[in-house]
Amino acid sequence: MLGQATIDEMFPRALPVFRPSLPILKTRTTYAGIRRRAAARQLTLSTAHMEVIDFVLDFYETCDDCENARALSDMMKQEFLRQGGRRYLYQLFPDGPLSTIHELADLPNLGHQSDDGAGTRY
Repeated sequence: MLGQATIDEMFPRALPVFRPSLPILKTRTTYAGIRRRAAARQLTLSTAHMEVIDFVLDFYETCDDCENARALSDMMKQEFLRQGGRRYLYQLFPDGPLSTIHELADLPNLGHQSDDGAGTRY
């Protein structure tokens, strides 16, 4: 009888998926490390640089599955479209916005972040 069965009986679920808590990246320690690594690379961080870095940090703080470089690159392009999109991002970070920000913020590399064979570097 449909009325007597519970939802759990009608649709048995697999074991719950364990998800670690999302990181909190926007801390003083993170920003101090970013400034230190930028100085070591002789990169002067402006307000524009920090806006892009904050966007990436916000993305990581809210994302469950953030390993796709192309998806994040496309999101950044859309977010900064008014300023010039990808051209703007590469003017700020000539070695690749994602690669540079990941090195500065000590974030793990993304899947397909760079492809030496194709000459791409996000």
